[in-house]
Amino acid sequence: MNVFVSVDMEGVSGLVRWADVASSGIDFERNRVLMTEDANAAVQGAFAAGAHSVVVEENHGVEDLCVLRMDLIDPRCEVIRGAGRGGSTTMAGLTGEIDIVMLIGHHARAGSKPGIMAHTVSGAFKTVRVNGMLAGEPMLFALRAGELGVPVGLVTGDQVVAEETRELVADIDAVVVKHAYANFAARCIPPQRATPMIRAAAEQTVQRARGGGYRALTDAARPYEIEVELWQAAGEGLRANLEAMAEFELEGETTVRTVAPDMDIGFRRIAYLGYGDRAGLTKY
Repeated sequence: MNVFVSVDMEGVSGLVRWADVASSGIDFERNRVLMTEDANAAVQGAFAAGAHSVVVEENHGVEDLCVLRMDLIDPRCEVIRGAGRGGSTTMAGLTGEIDIVMLIGHHARAGSKPGIMAHTVSGAFKTVRVNGMLAGEPMLFALRAGELGVPVGLVTGDQVVAEETRELVADIDAVVVKHAYANFAARCIPPQRATPMIRAAAEQTVQRARGGGYRALTDAARPYEIEVELWQAAGEGLRANLEAMAEFELEGETTVRTVAPDMDIGFRRIAYLGYGDRAGLTKY
């Protein structure tokens, strides 16, 4: 049983504001530990259920995607970190050899209220839609995993990300570690209680996966029609770059459309729109 754990930061136990997840925040070093402890809880639960291997991949886009405390991570797992991984950016470890995916510390999609720090890939995006449906990062992961025949079995974060993920993956398990009141306010379960909850859920998820208890999302219509609405008008650099690439269409000042054959390409194109404002940057 090979397990893939995608760990983000916005959905980690006790964190509610951008300053909690930015390297300039006063509590960032402590919060790196909390993120690592949530990841460790998933790793521990997976191995307790008989996993043969666990790959943890960092999904939080600060400090070149190097946030986990490597001196504190469970030594039985392997960790993918750092920028420039290729493929679906933060899905480099998600292959057809994986048996089950767990999304730890994930968050609600762009535009969600009251989801804690709700966004999809970049804070520059007002909304992201795939085939007309509002999309969050768990949806993108589930679609890519489904292409590989791999199910997603667990998500942890606030109640909003749990509800949104179940809209697409009805049989997913969820651990709600905080109840969002607003985008930057929540009633939080302290990490000392939340991490045992994550550990127990991860163990149950792997046990259930061993018995074939989850279904991969294999019936999504492809190619994907992707629409990204920006909060602000596309800058001069991004506008020029998009005009140079036939795969993108800029509609008006704030809406970008693309059609992707799979979510490997789709995720990369979505992510590009968050950093592609530099003149001449036409690779993603």
